[in-house]
Amino acid sequence: MKKLLSLSFLFLVLAANAQIKVAKAEAKPVIIGKVGTPTLSTVEITKTGDLVTFKYQNNNKPQVAEFKTFSFKDVDGALEGFYSVIMDGMANQPKEDIKIELPNETVNLQYKKEMNIASVKMKISYNSKEEGGVTVWLTKLQIDKLFGKL
Repeated sequence: MKKLLSLSFLFLVLAANAQIKVAKAEAKPVIIGKVGTPTLSTVEITKTGDLVTFKYQNNNKPQVAEFKTFSFKDVDGALEGFYSVIMDGMANQPKEDIKIELPNETVNLQYKKEMNIASVKMKISYNSKEEGGVTVWLTKLQIDKLFGKL
């Protein structure tokens, strides 16, 4: 009986230890750039490893603080390429939207120029048919700040 009690106690101790696992800490995202105020019209870019995430306040619903994201891997300078496409559009002001297809989203870049100031707006649609969103109009200076060029 004493052995049975000791054996059951041993199994109890082993079972309690088996429930605890040490998890590795995930890499923290690094903020590349951010524009807007903390509560209004915010757009920010963060990078975790090689994953770049854009977080933006959906301007389709400006009265609600609804934030959306889209992401892609920064492989072969994809982030720098995205920046270049935006800046080329700022300089050339294309008549039609520029369409960028990402693995899970499609980003349409819409340009306008008013009072000699060029700006761009990103319209995001998800491949999962979930409602996307729209960023606010961003000027060249804001794009430079967002991509960490300032």
